[in-house]
This record gives sequence, C-alpha cells and structure tokens, in this order.
Amino acid sequence: MKYFALTIFVYLFLSCSFGQLVTTVGSASNLVQNVLLGPGVTVSNIQYNGGSTSIGSFGYTGTNFGIKSGIIMTTGTVINNGNGPQGPNNNANAGFDNGSGGLTQLSDLVGGTATYNAAVLQFDFIPYSDTVRFKYSFASEEYPEYVGSKFNDVFAFFISGPGISGQQNIAKLPNGTPVTINNVNATSNSAFFIDNGDGTQSPYNSSADFIQYDGFTRPLEAISKVQCGQKYHLVIAIADVGDGKWDSGIFLEANSLQSKTPIDITSSLSFQAFPDPNQMAEGCVKATVTLKRNPSKATNSLTIPVLISGTASQGTDYTPIPSSITFPAGQSQVQFTFDALSDALTEGVETIKISFQLTDPCGNVTPIELNFSINDVQPVSVTIQNATVVCPGDPVQLLAIPSGGTGPYTFNWSTGALTQNISVSPSSTAIYTVTIKDNCLHQTATTSSTVVVPVYPALILNQTPDITEICPYTHATLEANATGGAGKYKFQWSTNLPSNLGKDSIQDVLPGKTTLYTILVTDQCGTSTTATINFTITSPPLVITISPNQIKCPEDSALISVSATGGYGQYYYKWNNGNTNQNQWVKDFTTTTYKVSVSDDCQTFSVDSFTIVKVIKPNANFQVSSSLLFNNTPITFENLTSGGLTYFWTFGDGNTSTIINPNNTYLEPGSYEINLYAKDYLGCKDSTTRFINIEEEYYIYVPNTFTPDGNRVNNEFQVTSVGIQELSIAIFNRWGEIVYSSDDINFRWNGTYKGQLAKEGTYTYTIKYVSNSNRHDTIIGHVNLLR
Repeated sequence: MKYFALTIFVYLFLSCSFGQLVTTVGSASNLVQNVLLGPGVTVSNIQYNGGSTSIGSFGYTGTNFGIKSGIIMTTGTVINNGNGPQGPNNNANAGFDNGSGGLTQLSDLVGGTATYNAAVLQFDFIPYSDTVRFKYSFASEEYPEYVGSKFNDVFAFFISGPGISGQQNIAKLPNGTPVTINNVNATSNSAFFIDNGDGTQSPYNSSADFIQYDGFTRPLEAISKVQCGQKYHLVIAIADVGDGKWDSGIFLEANSLQSKTPIDITSSLSFQAFPDPNQMAEGCVKATVTLKRNPSKATNSLTIPVLISGTASQGTDYTPIPSSITFPAGQSQVQFTFDALSDALTEGVETIKISFQLTDPCGNVTPIELNFSINDVQPVSVTIQNATVVCPGDPVQLLAIPSGGTGPYTFNWSTGALTQNISVSPSSTAIYTVTIKDNCLHQTATTSSTVVVPVYPALILNQTPDITEICPYTHATLEANATGGAGKYKFQWSTNLPSNLGKDSIQDVLPGKTTLYTILVTDQCGTSTTATINFTITSPPLVITISPNQIKCPEDSALISVSATGGYGQYYYKWNNGNTNQNQWVKDFTTTTYKVSVSDDCQTFSVDSFTIVKVIKPNANFQVSSSLLFNNTPITFENLTSGGLTYFWTFGDGNTSTIINPNNTYLEPGSYEINLYAKDYLGCKDSTTRFINIEEEYYIYVPNTFTPDGNRVNNEFQVTSVGIQELSIAIFNRWGEIVYSSDDINFRWNGTYKGQLAKEGTYTYTIKYVSNSNRHDTIIGHVNLLR
C-alpha cells in the first residue's frame, strides 16, 4: 500500500515562476502519485497515451481561474509556445495539432463524430471509504464561436469496478448533465461557466491574469460511490472533435483525488520565515497542528498513535510532540503546538516527520504524514549597491538587499523612507544610509551607499567667424564645435527669419539677405549654450517692377516692360517667350501670362515677376426662336451673344437692325443669310452667320362637325386649304373600318358608307398632305356626324 504524504511540490513549482499560469511537462506516474493524489486512496498501474507534451503540472497565481495548482491535460501542448494554455488570451484561435489519434469511447459520447489528439490518463485505485472524488475545471478555445456546432470538444472521467455497471462517466454537473461545450456555456448552464474573452477583447488579451482559453467551467467535483478497499479503474480522457485544430484542456486540482478519511489534519506556522511553507526558523517559529473529526461520530473517545522521525532531535531542536492524540467523547477537534528551538549550532536543514496512525473505514492503518523542517537563521546583514549617475539630478534606485535573519524585514533610510528601495535624485555626490531589522532574531544591521555625481567643466561653443559677402545666395559652410559639459552634444541651428535648419555641427547656408545664425548646443545632461554667426550681404536687395496686367482685343498689341533697382552691377532680363529686352510689344489672340527673370552681375540668383495680357472679345451667337418659318410671317431672332454691348443685324433681304432681339418678315420664300455683328465695351468685335429657309405660307382648315340632312347647309365634310399641292384622307368608324377615303385635294364626303347613310357619331380621320414648299405632314383628328 502506498501511503499518502503531503508534498511541497506545488509550492516549489510556483516559487520559481514569473507568469500567472506556469506549466511543466511531466511523467504520468509522477503527476498522479505526487500531484493529484490525496488522502484515503492508493493508486497503481498508471498509464498515459497521447501527445508527449500534452500532460504536465501547472501553477496559477492570478485571480481569474478557480484552481491554483495540479495536473493539466490538453488536446495540444502544455508548453508555452504561443499556442498553449498560458495567458494572456491574445490569440483568437490558439491550438496545436500534435498528431495524436482519437478515442472511440469519446467519439461515442458525441454521436460518433471523429475525435483527434486524444490525451488519455488511466490507473487503478483503491479507496478507503465509500466515496471517491476529485476537483477539475474544463476549458476550451472552441468557446464561444463553436458552441452548438459539431466541434464540441469532449472529455470524460470513466470509472469502472465493483458495484458500477460497465463504465460510468462521472464528469457531470450536480444535476447529472454531462459537462461539454454545448452543455455548459454562456447560455446553457451559465452558472457554471466563466467567459474569458475571444482573443481580441480587453482586459483578457493584455493581462497574464487570464489564461489563453476563451472560456472555462467553474471548479466542479467528480464524485462516485465505491466500496471500501476494492480496486477500481479510472480513465481521464480529452479529445478534439471534428478536427485537430483549436484546443481544449482539463485542469485537475492538486491532492483532490481522495477518499474521505475519518480525520482531517492541517498545520500552520506562526509566520513563514522561508519560501518553503513547512520550514521553520530556528528559535522563532511555532507550528500548530489541528485534527478534526466528524461531529456526528464523536460520541466515543478516540486515540491516534503518533510516530515521530526525522533528522531533528525532539527536545533539542524542537519542543516535545505528543506520542498520541486523544479525542475525548463528544469532542470533534484537538490541537497541539511545538516550537523550533535555537541551539546556537550551524546544522543546516533538519527534518521532522509526524505520522498519525489512522485506522480507515476498511479497518486498515492508513497513516497521514506531516513533514516539517528546521533551518538555521543567519546573522542579519544588509548591502546596497553603489550607484553612479551621469547627470546631476538624475533619478537612481537604491535597493537594500537583506540577508540573514528572517523576513519580513523593516527598513529605515536616512531619507526617512521605510520601503526596501528608494528613488533619489542628488545634485551632488551624496551618502544614503539604511538600517534593517529582521522578524526572528530582531537584530539590526546598517550600511551606506555613496551616489557619485560627476562635476563637468563648463560647456563652451566655438563657431565659424562672421561672414561678409557682396552678393546674396552665396554658399557657405558654418561649423560649431563644443567642448566641456557632459558630452553627447546635440545641435540646433536657427535664424532671425522663419527657417528649417539642421541638427548637425555643420550647416550649409545660402542666405538671400543679411542673416543672423544662432547655434544652440545641449549636452546629455540638458546643459546648453548658444553662439551666433552674422552673415552680412552688402548689396541692396534686387527689386523689380513689371507693367500691370492689361486687357486688349485679339487684333491689338500691348507693351509690357520691367524695371529694376538695387542689386549689384548691371541687370539682365529673360522673358518666358525668349525675349531678353527690358520692354517688348506682344500680340496674342488668347490670354497669356508673361514671366520675366531679372538677374544682376552677381549671377547667384534671379528675381521673377509676372504680368497678364488678357485678351477679350464678345462671343457672337443667336438662334431663330420662331417655330414656323413662312413668308409674310414675322420671324423672331434670339440674341445669345456673351460679352456684347452693341449689335448690328443683316437679314439677307436688305433689312437690317440694331435691336438686341429683332423680328423680320420675309415677303418671298427662299434661303436667306443672317449676320450678327457684336462689339463689347472696348470695341472688340465678333460676328456669326446662319442661313434660314423661308417656306411658302400654307394652312388647312378642318371642320369638326357636319350635318348631311339635305337642308342645303353643311351637308358634306370637306377641308379648306391654301398652299397645298397634294392631299389624301381616310375616315374610320369606331371599329376601325374605313368608311371613306380620297386623294382629291377638293374631296367631299356626304356621310354615306357602302351606299347607306352612315350612323350618327364621331369618326376619326387621317389627312396626309404636301405643301407647295414640299413639306410633308399628317393631321389626325375627329369629326362629328349629326343628322
């Protein structure tokens, strides 16, 4: 039988971690025996199948996840490679396909869907009470996107053995519902679910307090009734469903695989002097051991033998521990204490093993062991690392590093600070002192640290002498050299004019006028000084005056000219049309911009100026607004000219007009030329010509009613026309039948159809005609026949 022993594995694992969730690949046998196993259970025949990096131990120091340490099994990897379970949750589809196969038992749970990357841990166990239990949490990257889909990653805890029919899955909620992604999520059994973001949401994606998986269950407990002392088999399995991509994991709480023992035994130290929570400091730590039993079973007295072993000596290294513990009848709790004694010897770590000889419900002795150790406490000392600053006033951190004694330590600095580290910003070399006191020996230790602040020579700037030139825009290289100060100089050039100069010690310049250059130099400590260089230009500025903008007609010429003052020597002119004279006549038919560049004998620059010769004229245009162009009928002309002021019209028949929108009546048909002449306010001219065709006047009169009743008035339907050379008519009844037709221009319909009187009513007619001017057209209308 393997007896349960409390271990310090979890603490040692966490004590060297730096993140929030830390995992370590481990062997299945070690993980079950030394991490998962709790009191009242022995295990054997431990086996594991799955990815070699899919199982390990974990420790969690954040506040988001409900289990702090234990075993982790995943469908991918436990290694922190960006696709494992470690936080923060900054990957929307974290996962690792480790190539492992599936498990038929898990596929059966999800309706036969294929499973992948199965991790399967199984072992035999013997319980020493009537119930076995362990705590767990299920987490998955499939949340929340694939809730309700076939990608329902699955896990199970299959137990089999005496009194259990076949294999039973004990991974269930308190109501008996199996724990799966589709059964436990934000909408289904949400009281057992914790949302952890989707890989993009804050704060989950920025803090290591959160694990990588997008969701997980609250801590749940798998429980099964068993028979005391009988052998059972447990299979803990998890797998991807549908594909091997996004991962899921099971977190099994440390020491939670247990079968309830009659007595609960816990211990605590008066304070934790060393990282090991079970290690006592010699001479100043007291251990308290508490034993509890079920009050309902406390009717009789109970005595538990206690065996003491280890390298420490009772009575010398620690006060005596009782050889047995007795619960009086009716009492459910017993407690005792012992102290670590100071023997003034340097002995290193000495151990104490306390073994409580408990009889389990099966009648077997199942010891529960508590392990303690005692460590020497060294004399108290403290050190501070001396620090040197680069610049006066720079902040520097001073850290007091205590040794010996035990923590927590108290700190008292010469500055009045009571923290372990302080930040100081001395302007000159200074000494800082700290005194510490430990919590065990109550000894004090004092040390000092000197912060050396360097003293630099004055910052001096040497620069190019002042410069004098006749001509502007003469190139020069200015240079500044710094000495003294703290080094690592930064330069900034500027002028008395708006400018964008460089940050090097050398500056190329090309000033157009007298300019004062300023150099600012700053060392790495922020000390600065300035110098100036005056660049003097002796020639006056070159100023040019160009003729103002002008307006002219297309056919006219314009004089443009330029004059110059200042500068040096004689002047040189260059126009953009190639002319090199000071003045020139130009004749353009469109608006033109003229540019002139004027230079002097310096030939280091030129001054540009512009003048515009705007060419304008009216834009003559008109249209005939009358729709019928007949002789003896007034024809209206609409003036569409833009920019015009006065107008003169000729109509081609000898008539003229100066009206803006005139009329003209043509006496004879024919083709006529119309001319419009326009002038603007400058007298600029434009004209346009159009031809119109005047037709011979014609008309057709069609009555709308006739009465063929034989009374000598309006007995026939006929038309009256003027200027028509051809005419044809067709008359239709209401059913579309032609009741009368004729090609005679002088037709007459007497109101009969096929020799019979046509019925009263409305008839439709179509008249097609050709005028004497050869215009073809059609008239459609209605005529009423009344008798």
